[in-house]
Amino acid sequence: MVLAGLIRKLGNQLAEIRERALKSILCKIEHNLICYADLIQERQLFLHLLEWFNFPSVPVKEEVLNLLSRLVKYPPAVQHLVDLGAVEFLSKLRSNVEPNLQAEIDGILDGLFLLPSEVPALSSASYQANQTELSKNPEILTGYFPQDKSNFQQMEAPPQPVVNQTVKCLKFSTFPWLSLTTTDRHVLSSNESSLRSSNHTLIWNTCELLKDVIMQDFPAEIFLQRPKIVQSLLSLLKLAFGGDGKHRLALQSVSCLQQLCMYLRNRLNFHRDPGFFSNKQDTVSQNSSLSYCHEARGTHHSQNPSPGSSSPRPSVVGRTGQRPRGDGQDWDAVSSSGSSSHAHVNSRISIHSPLDMGHIDLPELETEDTLELQFQQLSLPQFCVSILESTVPLLRTGSRQMIIRVLELLAEDMTLIGEAISTDIWDDSSLFGIDMKEKLLLVLGALGETMCYHKSSISSEQPEVMLVHHRMAFISISLFAVRLLQTLLPVEKASEFLPEPMSTALFLLSLDMPVSLEYPNIHEAVVAYLEQLNSENYSIYKRTAEAVYSIECTCNFLSDLEKEGEKNLLELVELADQALRSFSYHQHFPLIKEIISICSKIWKSAQASPLLQGESQKVLLHMLSHPLPQVKAETYHCCLEITKECLGVHNVTTSVSSLCNGIHFLLHPKVLYEICVFGIQDPKSEVCQVT
Repeated sequence: MVLAGLIRKLGNQLAEIRERALKSILCKIEHNLICYADLIQERQLFLHLLEWFNFPSVPVKEEVLNLLSRLVKYPPAVQHLVDLGAVEFLSKLRSNVEPNLQAEIDGILDGLFLLPSEVPALSSASYQANQTELSKNPEILTGYFPQDKSNFQQMEAPPQPVVNQTVKCLKFSTFPWLSLTTTDRHVLSSNESSLRSSNHTLIWNTCELLKDVIMQDFPAEIFLQRPKIVQSLLSLLKLAFGGDGKHRLALQSVSCLQQLCMYLRNRLNFHRDPGFFSNKQDTVSQNSSLSYCHEARGTHHSQNPSPGSSSPRPSVVGRTGQRPRGDGQDWDAVSSSGSSSHAHVNSRISIHSPLDMGHIDLPELETEDTLELQFQQLSLPQFCVSILESTVPLLRTGSRQMIIRVLELLAEDMTLIGEAISTDIWDDSSLFGIDMKEKLLLVLGALGETMCYHKSSISSEQPEVMLVHHRMAFISISLFAVRLLQTLLPVEKASEFLPEPMSTALFLLSLDMPVSLEYPNIHEAVVAYLEQLNSENYSIYKRTAEAVYSIECTCNFLSDLEKEGEKNLLELVELADQALRSFSYHQHFPLIKEIISICSKIWKSAQASPLLQGESQKVLLHMLSHPLPQVKAETYHCCLEITKECLGVHNVTTSVSSLCNGIHFLLHPKVLYEICVFGIQDPKSEVCQVT
């Protein structure tokens, strides 16, 4: 109760009361009256410690941060702080405090990135023991992301740089951190500046250089870890709607981003299994993944290894024939061929080319603000969603080439999305999950609007070339949109999350007959989403689909009648039954006469099966009681004509038995009952007079 009272006072409006409560808690800790195991269970304590910096007067800031720094050594404390949004809060607070306090905040953030298995146990004694152990092993504290020898550790880059138990939506987040030499950084910086130039020719040439050289020279993840080039390329996409040839720069940017997506996919496959994945055909090459395999497993089992232990990349210049490429196969993470079992330890100091095992002096790594760089990096999910946000608006341009190129980029991007983001994103309540979900919903809404735009632009008033453009755009964008939905959004969650524009677009797509015939799997997926989204639209679709199927059966029935040879009467009867359901649409009256003739022929034959006779009788009864008066009248008229044909005076010389065979189908009790009870009493003269 005493502790709860002190914690409550930490949120008091008076600075003096807050300060006395804090000093009282610190004093009790110092004299072992309370231990950290007591404090870390109090969620309210962490809330008040974070809110401490929101008051107008903020005394003893260093003591508050120091207490947080000590508490963050324990898993429950980390969980409470992450749930309260401490990462984002402290990241913003860092720039508003004195330099000496910034280091304290960095230490707290370090603690928030630790996996639970790396955090000390819950007792003061074990805490002291762990402090001693850490002091004996300074390597454990090296760098921003501690190494984990058992598996990849995933970390999300700011503004939400945390992946923990509360983040459910990630399959893959960030690549292992790679340090760069001074020359490498200069090359990237030079290209960044060129992309921001106002000289169109310079931008064009820079994009060509990126595709032909730079993206092949650097591992693809470098462009996410230093995202300025990617951000510049995304900015260039806005020129797609500009004149004076500016759209050509947007096309160049699309091409660069597509190539980057391809290389990222290769790197992702490589990091998952360095010993298996290889683009190279030469399996005995020293630079192949076979020679890399041992070293990769020795140094890259952590998803985010410490920058201090990351292997520096070789310089861009002066390395002719030995420069590693961005395909995931070379020695940018150190080849182990010809090295001892301790090669991975020595590799932290220098890297040896697999082509020259002699001593090589590599350029020194200048000091970088690695912490700040890692806060600025893009995670793979952020990169994928950024591409969606920037490129979907381009699908409404009037340029066929632009739409094709953008869709090619989006196809590559969708592959990465499937590898990086899981369907759990819709249940993810973390800050990162909420942010990704909001962005994806905006993208899906924009896709739906784009589909509706191209669909509504298809009209007879348009020139043929524009009709083709909008039709192809509608189909292509629809295919991408449905596949994106299948990748990200489970059908059962569609009604809860899918935006209205996408719902409307899916309804239009469900009624598109050519798409349903050419892409049956896509059509099935669309119908499944539509069923969850809008019961009224789904009902319209079902009735439309039934009418279309019935008309198709009508055509097949008439077509089969014209074929020579013996006919399958049971199949014809089934087609006739289906054909009657759409009669109000096609109103093809010769169909009725053909059906009556089939019924007469079936009952005339002594070899007809009872099943066939029963099915044909059902069809006849449907026609005699059809809701459309025209159908009913035509049915009675055709029956009368057959009766006259069989019993007319022109058949006076024919035996009675053979004459009656043609009207056997009318002599069944059910048929006679229908004629006598309903036909004679029918209000329509066309029916009652015939009977």
